[in-house]
Amino acid sequence: MLRFAATIFLAAAPALAQTEMLDQLAGLVNRGQLHVEVDLQPGNAAIAPQWTIQTLGTPKATLTVEADEGRVRCLDVDVSDGNLLVLGKGLRPKIEIEGIRFEEGGGIVAARFRGRGIWRPIVAVFRTLASPALRRLDIPTDIGSILRGEIVGSNKSSSDSNPDFLKLVRVVHIGNTEFEAFSGYPLAFGELIALDTKSLKLTIDKATFTPPKQFEVDGRLDGEIENGSAAFVGNHCRFAHGQLARGGFRVSDKETSLSAGAFTLDLNSGEFRWPGGPKVVVEEPSRFAVRDLRVRSDGRYSGTVDATLFGKVGTIDRGGTSIAANDVQLHTTGARIVDGKATGDVRLDFQYRLNHTLIVHYPVEELRDRKVPLLFRGAFAADLHFEDAGSGDDGVVTGRYQFTVPWPPVEQAAFEVLRARWQQDIAPAIHKVDFAIEPRRFGPCGRDCFLLDVKVTAQKARIFQQICNSEGKADVVIDAPTRSLLLRNVRVEPRCEGMIGAIVNFVAPFLTKSYSDVTLLQMPADLPFTIDSVGSGADAIVIAGKVAWASDGTSAAPARAAREP
Repeated sequence: MLRFAATIFLAAAPALAQTEMLDQLAGLVNRGQLHVEVDLQPGNAAIAPQWTIQTLGTPKATLTVEADEGRVRCLDVDVSDGNLLVLGKGLRPKIEIEGIRFEEGGGIVAARFRGRGIWRPIVAVFRTLASPALRRLDIPTDIGSILRGEIVGSNKSSSDSNPDFLKLVRVVHIGNTEFEAFSGYPLAFGELIALDTKSLKLTIDKATFTPPKQFEVDGRLDGEIENGSAAFVGNHCRFAHGQLARGGFRVSDKETSLSAGAFTLDLNSGEFRWPGGPKVVVEEPSRFAVRDLRVRSDGRYSGTVDATLFGKVGTIDRGGTSIAANDVQLHTTGARIVDGKATGDVRLDFQYRLNHTLIVHYPVEELRDRKVPLLFRGAFAADLHFEDAGSGDDGVVTGRYQFTVPWPPVEQAAFEVLRARWQQDIAPAIHKVDFAIEPRRFGPCGRDCFLLDVKVTAQKARIFQQICNSEGKADVVIDAPTRSLLLRNVRVEPRCEGMIGAIVNFVAPFLTKSYSDVTLLQMPADLPFTIDSVGSGADAIVIAGKVAWASDGTSAAPARAAREP
């Protein structure tokens, strides 16, 4: 099997728990302005001993909040379309609140109100009588309470930990809200992405909280992030730093989705899979950037990608073939991803490892075939074009590749082919002559020409021994139909002098006949790489060809296979 020693974003993400998202957004708020509308329903809530909040009809409380350092610094409340009452028992006043202004450190600094029932004319004349009722209004200063619609602090219910006032809340609407996030605060969108904020601005365009747990939100975010993870299309990567521009998000009980005009990540670990092709176990300084990003709840994403990825190890899994690789580099600019399927050009470089079994055949009965395990290592480079390619071998992958075979294993292969020992009759005069061929050198003499140096020995026990130092040539050629690299046309002429030398020269035709069309390297049948050219340098052979993967793992149609990025 061919093993080239090369191997985002992720698993389907369940809908994010709505209250979890509400808590995260509330905790993020450092400073900014919030606009909240709280639709109330008829009911009562105890706010203190002897004091009760009562709602009549379906009043709406409109809140404008100024926040700083994560707390409510200033709050304006306007009540319309119903009645919000503060009722005291006994001789305590009963008033209707129409509006209040709260400032941290000063409490309620302004209020619009009037008396209720018999207290109406009394409060109209003696405004200070309403002071005890106003003092009982405990305005929450934490953002989470405000986003849940708890505009007045109240007793906790005996059956749960929720304040009684929340039982009066029918629905909360949040919109036109902008704020700066705390630095270093965690934020997660289900399993799609998790991050720490660095310098991030958020906008809530539209959000709805329906007690006790339903929360839906559409928002935007823009700025720097760090120390996070991203999971798209079955893979998972961690990043040290990132930049979001014109980002958007939606969280509901049905979906969690993300978008961004530009999203850039400095990846430092994890596994990244390019759709329909290589996986890279990423390391620094990998970088992934995508424009016009859209991420769906199931992790499939769309956008225009620029990426430079590095990794010690990786794989290419395609059409049932797995190619392992080391020291991987993946580069792409302007490739288009649509719902997790890629169309565009990718440059792939890595160090390969090829285990190959060399089979040597001899035309002499006394010599059986030999199997010699060989190990090839070197550099592999491919320019690939992906056409609607995704997981599950969808689409087509075409392109060109080139890999370098260092000279030592090639020479070893040639040596194993040339080396031989056998016994043969030189009829009719001499019987049982021992012949031995021992290669000493095999090296390039041109692009596809190779020189060889062999020692030929002929020996008859106790009678004679002849050793000849012989030189010759051989060709290394391509056999395109079988996608093989062949040793062919071996030409060795011993030309030993003397009578015994003539006996040795007898073996020359055998050499030419024996060492022709010996396969040094052959591509596996399930790997759609052609071998189109071979060249040699001082220390290596360079092999090049085409890549053509179709959706069923076989070679692509000729029209597509011909495309070369």
